[in-house]
Amino acid sequence: MSGSPSIARRLNEWDRYRKPAAWTVFALAVIVTLASALTVWVKRQALDTDAWTKTSSELLTDDEIRGALSIYLVDQLYENVDVADRLADRLPPQLDPLAAPAAAGLRQVAIDLADDLLATDAVQTLWTEANRRAHEALIALLEGEEVGRVSLVDGAVVLNLQPLIVELRSRLGLTGAIPEDAGVITILEADEVDAAQRAVKAIRALTIFLALVALALFALALWLARGWRRAMLAACGGALLGIGVIVLIVRRLAGDALVDALTETPSFRPAVSDVWLLSTSMLRDLGLALVAYGIVALLAAWISSPLRLATAARRRLAPAFRSYPVAVFGAVALIMLLLLLWGPLDTGRRLVGTLVLAALILAGVEVLRRQTLREFPPAGSTPA
Repeated sequence: MSGSPSIARRLNEWDRYRKPAAWTVFALAVIVTLASALTVWVKRQALDTDAWTKTSSELLTDDEIRGALSIYLVDQLYENVDVADRLADRLPPQLDPLAAPAAAGLRQVAIDLADDLLATDAVQTLWTEANRRAHEALIALLEGEEVGRVSLVDGAVVLNLQPLIVELRSRLGLTGAIPEDAGVITILEADEVDAAQRAVKAIRALTIFLALVALALFALALWLARGWRRAMLAACGGALLGIGVIVLIVRRLAGDALVDALTETPSFRPAVSDVWLLSTSMLRDLGLALVAYGIVALLAAWISSPLRLATAARRRLAPAFRSYPVAVFGAVALIMLLLLLWGPLDTGRRLVGTLVLAALILAGVEVLRRQTLREFPPAGSTPA
């Protein structure tokens, strides 16, 4: 029996360190969750060809972006085709002095024509396919695979918009050869491939790893918070809500900074801003999802608390928990299914993540059910 006091003393010492350990683990969980949200966004929006293609298609439906692209295409046409010379060839010799003014006047007509052209289904299909090919080449190159049918330009990945310039030239009735580099936008330079490959490997590895680590750290923090788990659950919910808000704020501030850095011409600012907002739509959805998850966790902490309204809610739920548990769980599952089908957050959910979330929600309902049945036993019996 001489060892008993020693064991008790060690347990007391552990209990003394349990609370700071729980908060330390909680802080690590918050940091890892924020990093995980960013890597998930990069993987799902920037490294997924279908997501990239969908986003690029949405870009062309935006009036500001389509207008800016129209100006770019006309600028490329005028830089590579001597429009005044082409018009002079078609005018009588005595009207040659009018060719240059006519070419200048034709520029705005060409911009309007390009805008109308970009709005057509045929050209939008060309735009979508050009973006898909460029992204397929990018991902194949970054993953060290054969690029296949997608050609590179001097080892660089490019977005080739030359077919759009050729179509615009034809619509304007102009002739003349267009250089191979006209309308070619470089996405990744050849000398940047090695660094980009390392970054992509790290992101792909970290996306799943960080999500699992964050979940494990939150679970560990709850386990360590013995005796005050409800407070820790509320803290976890508040953290998720806060991280979601931070993601949304960072998206907005980073967009403003990017617009300021990339646009010297005020007229292009709306287009660049729209590009950023559309290309970070999944980051917005992730932020909103984290806010929603945080609210759910806060509600779970509240409904299990001794507050008067929460206690009254559990009292009302007690008969259903006691007599119709299958119906209760069925109703919860149906609500989750309807939310998934509706997809208001459009977070690009994956099967594993959805199953984990569903399991956590159902486990939480079961914990609440057992607490409620202990507090409100059947009439004539005494609480356990």
